[in-house]
Amino acid sequence: MATPLFRHPWRWVVVGVVVVVVLNLGVVLLSQSDTQPQGRTFPSTIDSVSPGPGELARLQETVTADLRDDLTGVLKIDGVEVPEDQLERIVPLAEVSFRPGPDRDLTRFEPGLHNVAVYYWPQGKERPAKPGVYSWSFRAGA
Repeated sequence: MATPLFRHPWRWVVVGVVVVVVLNLGVVLLSQSDTQPQGRTFPSTIDSVSPGPGELARLQETVTADLRDDLTGVLKIDGVEVPEDQLERIVPLAEVSFRPGPDRDLTRFEPGLHNVAVYYWPQGKERPAKPGVYSWSFRAGA
């Protein structure tokens, strides 16, 4: 009498089905996972901002808005527009930033909540009367 290839073939079937189910569950969970940092979403005109909305920042933190590459803009911090000669720009990347310092209108952020707005428009064009705007807040602390 020949011995069967598998002594308990239904055990192998059950193990195989369990492995397939677990692998499929892993694929589904990975495809549904949120890859955006902390679930943040920005309008299509904004790639990122720093410090991020609601984040805690240092008192001399650089505030940056990374716009879509065909845009330019200016920053308003706590309702005051940053003078053009105090903005730092990386034009090919459409980044506009400001860092408080001794030679600036704002030497450091006071501890507490600060509101930032970036006003933006297409590069190479005059600033329109009503440019696009994105605003957010962050907290400054020691």
